[in-house]
Amino acid sequence: MTLDNLIGKLLERINPDSAAIQRLIEAAQRNIKDSELAELSNENRFDAAYKAIMQLSNAALQAAGFRTLTSKPGHHQATFHKACCNL
Repeated sequence: MTLDNLIGKLLERINPDSAAIQRLIEAAQRNIKDSELAELSNENRFDAAYKAIMQLSNAALQAAGFRTLTSKPGHHQATFHKACCNL
């Protein structure tokens, strides 16, 4: 299944915005650093790492001209899967 087949179901088409993509990448970099802080609890380190993965997946999708429909169930899974497996 192509990404275009998922328009309206899990994804929507967008015009890539390089500034928004850059902000996602910068936020992911900060979260990666936070996930490495030994003084944080394992739970908070995991949350920061998860957030970084989500931000980078979103950046990849947006660079390709797509965004997940957050109103649909499973949008986190769709973001990861489509960014990792379909781009």
